[in-house]
Amino acid sequence: MHRPAGSQLASLRKLVCVFMTLALVAASGCSTIGITASETAELPSETEAADRYASLETVNATVTTVQTRNNETTVTVTQKQERVGSFAYFERVLSVNRSAGARQPLVSEGGFVVANGSELVFYDPASDELQRVSFQTENSSTEARYPALVSAAKNNRPVSQPTPTPGISPLPAVPPEEESNQNDSAAYRDGNVTVVYNGTETVAGQETYRLELAPTSQSMSLQSQTLWLDTDYLFPVKRHTAFVATGDSYEYTTTYRNVTFNPTFEPGTFQLEPDEVPDSAQQIQLNSYESRATLATAVSLPVPDPTVPAGFEFAGASHRSVDPEVATLRYEATDGDARYRVAVFNETQNVTTGTLVQLGEYEARQSRANGTVSIAWSTDRTTYYVSGSPADGIDNSTLRRVARSVAETT
Repeated sequence: MHRPAGSQLASLRKLVCVFMTLALVAASGCSTIGITASETAELPSETEAADRYASLETVNATVTTVQTRNNETTVTVTQKQERVGSFAYFERVLSVNRSAGARQPLVSEGGFVVANGSELVFYDPASDELQRVSFQTENSSTEARYPALVSAAKNNRPVSQPTPTPGISPLPAVPPEEESNQNDSAAYRDGNVTVVYNGTETVAGQETYRLELAPTSQSMSLQSQTLWLDTDYLFPVKRHTAFVATGDSYEYTTTYRNVTFNPTFEPGTFQLEPDEVPDSAQQIQLNSYESRATLATAVSLPVPDPTVPAGFEFAGASHRSVDPEVATLRYEATDGDARYRVAVFNETQNVTTGTLVQLGEYEARQSRANGTVSIAWSTDRTTYYVSGSPADGIDNSTLRRVARSVAETT
């Protein structure tokens, strides 16, 4: 299988300096770098848009992502090979530059990410860890909705917008035709957005349709989104998204450059090859589960059955195999950004800071950090954390009731 390496990788690294400069200038406010406006062209019909997108199978490009979280910025440049519509790609990290207060990247320079539709594998050279994340996904990617967005803009129809997740650029879903005239955001779980066609622009040499998305309700997480869709295939060669989540402000700008549409990839491109990972790498498995019961059946750790407040529902469960082993349950508000998280670690941790809270026979400690309020306690070789966020929206007495229910069911 062919990977960018040797002289090819060196050539790519030479391009990184140029891309990094452009990305940093764009992040400072000069967003017109690399974009040239041209005369407005008519949007294609929904059928024509779907045909254009369906004709795209693979993409190869250099991708620059500028991520800003609470005014701290990280700029990542990768080389990406992607099979469109199936969540399959190989992405190698060429460079990472971040401000002093920005979080450590999940994958550092020289690492890679491989996705094949049911598993996400990433290797980080800085930690020498290989992590495998198993998940369930539908056969069709959410990106197949881009033609529907074009149709929504062309026909002035509202679009439903899921609440964005940090690290993931949100993509709206067009509601069914029978709901298309409902403008009340309460009609959709996470609200509506308007989609406006703002003419054609040239982005990094690609002619694009520019779509502007705006929320119809101030309660939505999304603040704004702009998509630049290649006119031939309706693939997003650039996207800019601003949103808030759990009290944090996020802004993402992703730009595809040196794009090749429909390249031929060698067999095994989206599979991990043994020689990609050093023998010294620590292997970590992360699995997601559709219910608390399936998690409890699959792991040896005690999995509690917490009592959460009315208005909250189960949002997911996961298990990390080592370093340390941990089982996690997540519950989210049906209306708003509030969430509770229960984590069980397979080790005894030193829980001594914070306000003393008595949970039956256990002495726990309550503390607050990074917008989250947590209650933690340890038993023999096991440590429990019950947390709520954003901290300003979590009632102390309610959090303690959830923690007591955890202590009572383990």
